Amino acid sequence: MRVKGRSWLRTRGADAAGARQSLVCVLDAARGVTVGSGVYLGDGRVLTCSHVVNDALGRDLFAQDEPTGTAVGVAFPYLAFGVAIPARTVAWIPARRALPHGAPQPAHTGDFVWYGDLALLELTARAPAPVQPINWVPMAEGQQVRAWHGSGKPFSYADGSVQSCDELVGFVDSTLQGAAINPGYSGSPLWCEDQGAAVGIVVGVMDPPPGAFHSDQVIRRTIVLPWQTVQAELGAVDRQHSAIADAAAPASPDAHPDAGQPLSVVDAATRHSCTALVAGLLADPGRCAEHGQRLAHELGLDVTPQVPTIDDIVDVLLTRHRAIATFVEGLTAPDRTAARKLLALGRAATLPGLLSVREHNWLLDLMSKDVRDRFPEAAREALPHTTLFDYLPALGHASAQLRDTASARTDDEKTTVQLIAALEEFWGDSAPVPDGSPRVPALLRAVEYLAATCVPDRMQRFWEWSEQVARRLGVAREALGERRDDAAGWAHRRRKGAGPPSPRLTVRLTPCSANTYRCEAWYDSGTGGDERQVLVEDEPRAPADLVRLLHRILVRETSSLGPAPVVPLLEVLLEPDYLDVTVDQWDNEASPDEFPVVLGAEYAVVVRCPDARRAPESLRHWQARWAELDNGRVLRLDQRHTKPLQVYGLLKEDLTVARVIIDCAPQHRAALRAVCLALGVPVIVWDRQEPAGSRGDQLIGLLLNGPARSLPHRVRRHRARALAESDGPATAVLSPALMWDDASRPPPRPLWIDPTGEEPM
Repeated sequence: MRVKGRSWLRTRGADAAGARQSLVCVLDAARGVTVGSGVYLGDGRVLTCSHVVNDALGRDLFAQDEPTGTAVGVAFPYLAFGVAIPARTVAWIPARRALPHGAPQPAHTGDFVWYGDLALLELTARAPAPVQPINWVPMAEGQQVRAWHGSGKPFSYADGSVQSCDELVGFVDSTLQGAAINPGYSGSPLWCEDQGAAVGIVVGVMDPPPGAFHSDQVIRRTIVLPWQTVQAELGAVDRQHSAIADAAAPASPDAHPDAGQPLSVVDAATRHSCTALVAGLLADPGRCAEHGQRLAHELGLDVTPQVPTIDDIVDVLLTRHRAIATFVEGLTAPDRTAARKLLALGRAATLPGLLSVREHNWLLDLMSKDVRDRFPEAAREALPHTTLFDYLPALGHASAQLRDTASARTDDEKTTVQLIAALEEFWGDSAPVPDGSPRVPALLRAVEYLAATCVPDRMQRFWEWSEQVARRLGVAREALGERRDDAAGWAHRRRKGAGPPSPRLTVRLTPCSANTYRCEAWYDSGTGGDERQVLVEDEPRAPADLVRLLHRILVRETSSLGPAPVVPLLEVLLEPDYLDVTVDQWDNEASPDEFPVVLGAEYAVVVRCPDARRAPESLRHWQARWAELDNGRVLRLDQRHTKPLQVYGLLKEDLTVARVIIDCAPQHRAALRAVCLALGVPVIVWDRQEPAGSRGDQLIGLLLNGPARSLPHRVRRHRARALAESDGPATAVLSPALMWDDASRPPPRPLWIDPTGEEPM
């Protein structure tokens, strides 16, 4: 079925009958009558309105608190109306007033317009076998839509058109004929026949204004939530529910697992470029028919006897997951140049699917249970600076666009499917490649690392797969070979149980005068040897002298680690009042014939404050928060935070916060930082500059653009880059200070200890 004109494709479920199959009836808990609608999203999840759930449970329609411990009955009227299935809420977004300014307020009975009003339900039993999720696309003005009453009666449909659509709500107007949307329609999907997909859900109707009813006050206006708003609302409630917010489920149980849902519409320029490339490749009608039939077969789409046109094929390429990769895979060598342009076009348009359907299934079939278990570890090691594992700490809760093939696999394989799909979004690493050739995709790099952990026969089979994909993408053999060498080195260290060395120089600075410090230092090679003291000085030194001294120590101590050791960590122990000392900016004041050294660019310089950890309660908090470093929430203190009691409340509310960004007014920085230290926060970042505007967004980018434990080295690279950009305005360059208090490597005790002092109680 084609929306406009003829097509050689028949899309399963992409019609109003398919939409009615996914319609859900929400039943009154006491009387069993219909109170509203919902829509089946797949994976046992139902989307409806929170006021519908409230109505079913006999509560006030706009009750704000989530009902817990109570199930509502739902049914599938198109398939098996008489069978009620209990369902419980797993996400709850109460109705809110749409205020022009200020914080959102709860909606109340009598409000003309509201937003939010969403509930995500999880069935306690399996949905009827024939039911399938429907496709979703964003709502836009002008779309013709249809809704159904929760009872699912064929005659209950009500038609209208989208007249307005903003970031919170939309409005659908209906003509004065046929059925009108009334109570009982809330939660119904809005089906758009032209799009072959649903575009939002019904929330409510606008009642006529109070007073006498006039002929010029005829109102048939429905309040709706656009699909893009539903996605944003569910994603904001809990990242674990983003899988449902995207709702990308296959169209039928026997469809190919990679058929997927239609993707968002690309811009007209991209479509024109794609059409020109495909027309050049398939100028011969016979070849066009051959590739069209092959593409439809690979993607699991039904076909008709009609011959596909170039526009037909372009429609599939731009609206189906893995379509471009699958199409390119079937082209011959003379077409490679145009094929790579087509791949680049899809990459620029962010169309998902690095692998073809065959390549994807081939990779999954190579992974036995033990190999799948090692895949996340290999991916982390292959991509140490990716942000993937920061926003996806538990791959079992990946978003739906990372799960579009998971439903066809066993539960044991779903995590692997999700990780593959996530890695496909990273089309190239940052390492050098031969001129003119594409970079090595992240997925190929991860597979090379995984292959390096396998026995020779399985390793060879993985290599065959990656070489095949690399040839199709145009990746140079030399570039892939370099990543293979990296993987072999990592696997060798892994088998020996030893990672790369992590040298550390700990330096305690004790202020003696306005600009001189007494120094003592300890060195740890990071190879398992004991930490040893390498410097004890009673003579005060100026910063430039200290830079020369510390640099000499590190050059001497790391010379035995090989020609290219890991950049050492230089941690500076300071008293609380001296945490803003710009140690990372100190340099050796090099003469014209001397090599310059800036501590913060040469080494990963961090500060620590052992004095803040002496109280037993602070010590416990510190150790507990450090254990949450990889998964704990990031707290940002901005201009709204001026009082230590505010920070105390925030940190007591969430005991897993391990990273704090201090972006408040400079005069409050020290006091708020002291609270963070006292409550055990191990990682604190702030900007030493005092610009007129906020630096919080830059600090967030620095903090989150890579694994949590590589932050000191990201900060070092930023400091080095800032030196290269130092010709610009002084306030344009972020000057981050980093408190990095590693609870797994406590600092050594100082040499100078007051013998009359007592240990804290």
